[in-house]
Amino acid sequence: MTGIKKLDGMPVMTGGRLVGHVVRGVLSRDGRHLAGLVVKGKMGGTKWLGRKEILLIGKMAVIAAADPGKMPDDAQYRLYRVSGADGERIGIVTDAIIYEETLRVAALEISQGPVDDLVTGRWYTTAFSVLPGKHTGHVTIIQNEGR
Repeated sequence: MTGIKKLDGMPVMTGGRLVGHVVRGVLSRDGRHLAGLVVKGKMGGTKWLGRKEILLIGKMAVIAAADPGKMPDDAQYRLYRVSGADGERIGIVTDAIIYEETLRVAALEISQGPVDDLVTGRWYTTAFSVLPGKHTGHVTIIQNEGR
């Protein structure tokens, strides 16, 4: 497993050649898998590498089946605000832990704010649902595990 933030800056290889570096990972609208990667090409523009083109996420590089292509409309999508089942605001999503083999989300990392991060640390949840918006998804924690 790895966090999608650890992918930032990782080289993307296709057919043994460098095609760019990962700018960020984008989750699906339901928050259950990695939808794709935003890749900065060698010429400076950003391109999209969809989950079907990702062959392997390794420790040192991402191996792709094809060159990155055109950015989709929802490439800016991200999970953000987190609330409990009662509607009380808890914090924000700071990372997602994924299985490299399947690109499925194992857990979401939640921050309750900078002070709580220092005092109690961030925590993880596996029981959540997402209400997708246009550019951000609102996460509802089903069970308050790990808090």
